[in-house]
Amino acid sequence: MNKYQKTCVFFCALILSVLVISFLFLNKRTSIVFGPGLQDFSKNLTSSYMLYRNSAHEIFVAPDNGWNSETAIIPSKVIKVNVYNEFIVAERQDLKRRSPKDSLDTYEIPDENVKDFWILNTDKNEVWGRLSGDGLKRKLDSLHIPATIELVDIYKY
Repeated sequence: MNKYQKTCVFFCALILSVLVISFLFLNKRTSIVFGPGLQDFSKNLTSSYMLYRNSAHEIFVAPDNGWNSETAIIPSKVIKVNVYNEFIVAERQDLKRRSPKDSLDTYEIPDENVKDFWILNTDKNEVWGRLSGDGLKRKLDSLHIPATIELVDIYKY
């Protein structure tokens, strides 16, 4: 076997081994490496708004046809939600920077100590946020939303 044939056989074996390895180890997990995660989803809340889960901490409410800075949304991390007529009511867990002293690390993690409530009026593009428990009760009353509205975990909604 000459030098050319040995080189050709080596590269063919290398390509074949890469294909076999990728088939064996990445076949079922390809979407994790190259696409959305297995837990990501979107759910209809109203005729025009959806609940989006793009990652473990990026869970928010926004219009299904896109949005900009003028559009009312409920930012991440929504943990409970429910709908009453044109209103979307949500409980949200605030996020904080993982490494606040590192300007290059902008990854955010849940702040276990900060939870608040949000109400979004889908008809009027209005949102009221960062409400405490008492603030939520007062706002529900002023908007004629029953105070007994049950917020449902996003994974059960």
